[in-house]
Amino acid sequence: MLWVSYGKFSKEGIQGMIANPQNRGEAVGKLLEAYGGKLISYHLLLNGDIDFFIVSDIPDDKIAEVALVNAMLVRGSGAIESIATVPAMRAEDAVPQMQKAQQMGSAMVYQAPTKS
Repeated sequence: MLWVSYGKFSKEGIQGMIANPQNRGEAVGKLLEAYGGKLISYHLLLNGDIDFFIVSDIPDDKIAEVALVNAMLVRGSGAIESIATVPAMRAEDAVPQMQKAQQMGSAMVYQAPTKS
């Protein structure tokens, strides 16, 4: 399944990239490969809110482990201030999910809260 990770570099992380310019995509790819995943692409935005985003293919049974690694190893390095990983679905693959939501809505599985 495809996943998008996005986050913010720490001040120290940015200073490290200035002091030693390098493509961090290689390091990200190696980390993903350790979990049987694959780096699809790595992008820098550096806009203040989101500094980077990563598109990866990670086996569903490994995503919880990858999330823990992000929290401990990557953030613990001091280079990353924050990181989040969310599933990314191709539009054509989302149609069955839309159909399921339609069925569940018709069955009244979920109702929004009301004022009364």
